[in-house]
Amino acid sequence: MLKNIVKLEHKVADKVYTLILDNDSPLEHVKEVLFQFQKYIGMIEDQVKSQKESQTAVPSPVVLEAESQSKVEPLPPQV
Repeated sequence: MLKNIVKLEHKVADKVYTLILDNDSPLEHVKEVLFQFQKYIGMIEDQVKSQKESQTAVPSPVVLEAESQSKVEPLPPQV
């Protein structure tokens, strides 16, 4: 079976990205598909951001123990 297709390519930073569609795809459907792709990628970005924030927001207990042990008391004045 032979079928006509539409192939869109765009080059970004020496990489070529391709979108393949049916030749008779309505533009409304193409726009919806692209929107869903963007929405999916946005969810992934949000997950990565929240993971990074959770890793930096919670100080480790080891650091807290080390900070409490490293307090230096002033020396008494020498006469």
